[in-house]
Amino acid sequence: LYKNKIGDEGIKYFAESEKLPNLKSLRLAWNDIGPEGVRYLAESSHMGSLEALMLSENHIGDDGLKYLAEAKCLGKLEIIDLRKNKITDEGAKALARSKNLPKLQTIDLSDNALTDEGMNSLAEFKIFNLIRARLDEEGEKLDLSNLGIGDVECRCIAECEELKNLTHLYLELNKITDKGVKLLADSEYLKNLTLLTLDRNKIGDQGFIGIVKSETFQNLQVLMVENNGITDEGIKALCEEECMTNLLRLYIEENDTTEEGFELLAEPEHLQQLEYPEFEREEEIEEEEEDEEEFEDIEDIEEIEEEEDLEDTEYEKE
Repeated sequence: LYKNKIGDEGIKYFAESEKLPNLKSLRLAWNDIGPEGVRYLAESSHMGSLEALMLSENHIGDDGLKYLAEAKCLGKLEIIDLRKNKITDEGAKALARSKNLPKLQTIDLSDNALTDEGMNSLAEFKIFNLIRARLDEEGEKLDLSNLGIGDVECRCIAECEELKNLTHLYLELNKITDKGVKLLADSEYLKNLTLLTLDRNKIGDQGFIGIVKSETFQNLQVLMVENNGITDEGIKALCEEECMTNLLRLYIEENDTTEEGFELLAEPEHLQQLEYPEFEREEEIEEEEEDEEEFEDIEDIEEIEEEEDLEDTEYEKE
């Protein structure tokens, strides 16, 4: 119904109709709809199946967005388009506080009068909905990879009590910096993590060192930080700090480390349990040398025995 002149009264007709109980998508962009029209939709008992609502280029304002935030029958809504609707931070914060839209994950509020404060509120709202949608039934595994997550969302993850039993957290292919890592590293709810993936973010040395020194992350067994701008400085910190003693597998390739820096991982006593990367450590080299010497001794003994056997055989012939 894009670009008509439906207006608020037309929306009222749709909202009151009992003929659309299975309606999943409603496109109402550019239709001269104001706050009252949105109120009719929000209070309708016939829109319970709606998953996508397009209201761009209307004039619903903050009041219209507040009505949506208070809606009791739009619990299945996943996508909402509110571009060019004269919405400010006030409306965005009202939506962010809503607990009536648990499945809403895609919100387009571009070309409105929002500041960073309003946008951050929406980011928090979306990440909490994503956590609830993607956390497995046992509350142990959460995949938030490749979702454009940044430092603001990391604060929400760190403060989420629902993650207190989490063991696996996947955050690769996002926009997390060392600031976001610090928030995660200080969390009181992530202490049971055994696996953390942060490949292809922007954590750098400071973020990596923050993980290494964090008391929260000392139970980690698998850490993946490939392609993060980490240098030898980060590796040296891991080698010098006597921590991460449970770490079994460290994936740190495709960073700015040198071969010499990488080899440092083979030396510290507190990292001897590492299964990956694989190194030929001094003890192993010594054992190999001892085995070679022992093998050589055995060969010498066998040669002597063969010579003695030959001598005995020659003597018998004589």
